[in-house]
Amino acid sequence: MAHVLVALVVVGAAAFYAGYRFGLSRAKTGVERAKTERTPSAPPGKAAADDPHFEPRTVTVRAGNFLENAGFESGETGWKWLEWSNQWGKFEVGEGRAAAGDKAAHLAVHGGATDPATRVFGVVQELVSPVFPGRISGKYFVERWEPGGVRKAYIQVVIIAMRPQGDQPTMQLRYILDGVTEQPYQMSNARYVFVHRRAVPETGAWIDFSLDVLGDYRRLWGEVPPDGTGYRVLFEARYDDKPAGATVANDVWYDELFVGVP
Repeated sequence: MAHVLVALVVVGAAAFYAGYRFGLSRAKTGVERAKTERTPSAPPGKAAADDPHFEPRTVTVRAGNFLENAGFESGETGWKWLEWSNQWGKFEVGEGRAAAGDKAAHLAVHGGATDPATRVFGVVQELVSPVFPGRISGKYFVERWEPGGVRKAYIQVVIIAMRPQGDQPTMQLRYILDGVTEQPYQMSNARYVFVHRRAVPETGAWIDFSLDVLGDYRRLWGEVPPDGTGYRVLFEARYDDKPAGATVANDVWYDELFVGVP
């Protein structure tokens, strides 16, 4: 009997971890639904789950580009990476590859044989604006693409609404710009949109992208985050599920980024 109880505990713990790691949803009880209905919306700029890492900059304008230093001409000013996450690596701002001006963000997505299975490189801003941004756009450049034996190596843009309506701690849109043909994960708090569905990106050229944020929230979530909602926007290049011993050598650049209301 003791062996059976131990097995049940192990299975339950594994199921809990899977739900936490991948955002898997489950049916809620009546008590949970009641708690959800009584929970007020988080105040502007605060995550529903009080994310201690979320530190947004307040934007006062209602139109135009809400990003600071959108073209990286002032170096790293205004940008950060998620250094609190052990899966993230630092970006750099380099010269000689810019789409406009002199500088652009360089993501050196390099993974050695003994490196972790997941590594993310990107540039991030956290904002609160009077109106939720309607569009994200910019340019990316793939200088080198050598994913080795890694199937999940890709370029993506993510916007995370930190004050959603409902029972989700965040409401995310994940835009796959390049590198994979299938959705990388199933997550209850994220919806995927493919800009390009191809395993091998075009290299050696700047590629434009333009994302209809409000339209995609309406289409995929059924609602738009309210004005005053805090949000995190991430321009990434990454790999997941790298087999032991495999190596990755991808180099991606971003420039001329836009988050706001045209």
